[in-house]
Amino acid sequence: MATPNTPNPNTPRAVEITVGYKALSPNQKDRLEKIEVNPAEGDAPPWDALTEYQTVGTDVDRTDGMQKATGRAKYAYDISFPDLQQAMILRAPIARGILKSLYLDEARAMPGISAVVALKKDGSKIRLVGDAVAAVSGKTLDMVRDAIEKIRADYEAEQHNVDYLMDEEAPMLDANGQLDEEWDEDSKVDKALADATHTHTGTYRTEVQTHSSLETHGNTCRWDGNNLEVWASTQATFGVQGELARGLGAHNVKVESVDVHAEFVGGGFGSKFSAGIEGLACALLAHAAKLPVKLMLDRHEEHTAAGNRPSALMQVRGGIDKNGKITAWDWRSFGGCGYNGRGGAVRYPNYYMGDAATRRKHKDIACDTDPARSMRAPGYPQGWFGAEMFLDELAAKASMDPLAFRLKNDSEAMRLDQWQFAADKFGWDKARAKKNDANARYVTGVGCASARWGQLGRHGGRRQSYGVTCRIHPDGMVEARNGSQDIGTGLKTVLQILTAEELGIPASRVRGVTGHTSDPLGPASGGSTTTPSIAPAVRHAAFLAKNKLIALVAAHLGVPEGDVTCANDKVGTKNAKLDFTEACKLVGQTPIEVHGERYPNYRDKPFHPGVCGAQFAEVRVDTWTGEVQVTRMFGIQDCGLVIAKKLAESQVIGAMIQGVSYAVHEQRIMDQRSGRMLNGDFLRYKITGSKDLPDIECHMHSVANGHNNTGAAGLGEPPSTATAAAIGNAVFHAIGAPVRHIPITPEKVLAAIASK
Repeated sequence: MATPNTPNPNTPRAVEITVGYKALSPNQKDRLEKIEVNPAEGDAPPWDALTEYQTVGTDVDRTDGMQKATGRAKYAYDISFPDLQQAMILRAPIARGILKSLYLDEARAMPGISAVVALKKDGSKIRLVGDAVAAVSGKTLDMVRDAIEKIRADYEAEQHNVDYLMDEEAPMLDANGQLDEEWDEDSKVDKALADATHTHTGTYRTEVQTHSSLETHGNTCRWDGNNLEVWASTQATFGVQGELARGLGAHNVKVESVDVHAEFVGGGFGSKFSAGIEGLACALLAHAAKLPVKLMLDRHEEHTAAGNRPSALMQVRGGIDKNGKITAWDWRSFGGCGYNGRGGAVRYPNYYMGDAATRRKHKDIACDTDPARSMRAPGYPQGWFGAEMFLDELAAKASMDPLAFRLKNDSEAMRLDQWQFAADKFGWDKARAKKNDANARYVTGVGCASARWGQLGRHGGRRQSYGVTCRIHPDGMVEARNGSQDIGTGLKTVLQILTAEELGIPASRVRGVTGHTSDPLGPASGGSTTTPSIAPAVRHAAFLAKNKLIALVAAHLGVPEGDVTCANDKVGTKNAKLDFTEACKLVGQTPIEVHGERYPNYRDKPFHPGVCGAQFAEVRVDTWTGEVQVTRMFGIQDCGLVIAKKLAESQVIGAMIQGVSYAVHEQRIMDQRSGRMLNGDFLRYKITGSKDLPDIECHMHSVANGHNNTGAAGLGEPPSTATAAAIGNAVFHAIGAPVRHIPITPEKVLAAIASK
């Protein structure tokens, strides 16, 4: 059991705690300081930098790992019932236009078809190739396909555009792909550039990246009167519950009449917050058929109609003084969005700018494709690629080492420690000093980039805070339950570890349960909010349950409650202890059941308002073919308190793998004439495979921020911001010329080499 800084079981209104972290390496100093916080009355006492842990921060195995490895885990795709109907969506073949008429009767009359529903009315707009028009359910997918062929849909096609850079509002590019437009005047920035010792301008591009989750979007739906039960592949159980209730209002469906299950989800990366048209279609088909229905998207639909990370075009110009400090930063960017014209905004690492004169302009440009959806740090990987590459080019103009340049300009003290620690572990100085033979076919290079996010969790909505149910059963087993979904990041294991820590028992005694809207309210899995939002409620629930168990044991032993502790799988005093299982027998037939609450973060300023990290990459470039191979990477990442070390490392490594894929492989290819995506499958849409992977190592940096009783912070997104930029900079170092457009394909590498 963790030993908090204050032993008082009743949290006082004001508590002094120690925040910060101990030195990352012997040549660094501890960054620890004392602050006073004011927890909510009745909350669990806050853990801090001096807390000693038994289970938190250790290599606990994923609690549902064996279920997943053996196939016992049931995903939305695996749910089955007698008479389960299969379903598919009819999608528009044109990129832009009007649905003139829709005839469904012939499809309804086909053998084995249980329901056909229209998803658009006559006169509705068609917004992309793949826009949902109608849906069909039947006994088998083959029967459904045959019925879809019988649907007659007439369209009036309009002129379309699937390339945002061909839009009339797009900026002008020169023959080399560089943005070729004058900058608007800005007296402050213009003066700073004129006074700078070194200046530079560069244009950078990123392409669309699809989510490519292992499990596609979809649902299985079953009605019982006006009550709807849904097994969904989703990142937002409660969001889907509310969305379907609103969408099915004509059927007298209320929020409490919809029960959503998502105990196992095969990834989402930001694309699965909404029930989507597929969710509504599945529910409508099941209602019309009066039978359970399953509707799961196929891989082509997933690539073309389920969202993406949008493309971006960025140009930055900047200047530094004679000491290498950035004095000017001028940024303009354009987001390549889908038909709704939103979601393409990009970010850049403003912690490098200090007192520099800065300006930022952005414009989203629509085209007739699938709209953007949030994808693992929306806008950050694009912007970080442009900004961090620009920093390396600017450093090169000043003949400065890129890491030394960052150390001089990075304003975040915590990352300065991370930079130096990671550089030593990676072997930066030696790798950077290595010279490539001028005539060598294979050359190597190294690069670095920073990581950043800002999520410390939240307590819930305006009307209800997030909560956790903790049950201590008479047989010594414990449950921790929350209705949020575990999308593969390990939320069940987080519930397990935190509960075990508070009760002083092995993690194996705790079962974490997630993904059912019948359990307490939880957040959507987005913005790296889930763990930092739920963790304090888990602790509070376990804390309350522990106090109830302590009361029973104290009465049994005839000692004051204040003398009883839970630790090392025992409950009692120094002189009289019960094994935890023996103590639980005192519970009787009815389990101890409590509801823990997620209180707002402390109003006091945390040690660090977000999270940060750094990554280093090494590449090997074939100068004859232009092929880039990422050979090794090292990353360091803070996520507040590291709760599950093995899972945290998995999150960082997974983000780096996705970053390799983004930097070197992934690109959506659109046919301008038809408006179709030409590579909407894994045969032609290349993602990183096992043979493409570098040696990856990461170090988790546990930090006590002191912002709530647990101190967890977001992790899903921050490590994804840095990887593509670090790889781009490594290629620049290897070949001596920047490749400013990802994916970094062989033809771009050869063109960059030729440009020298």
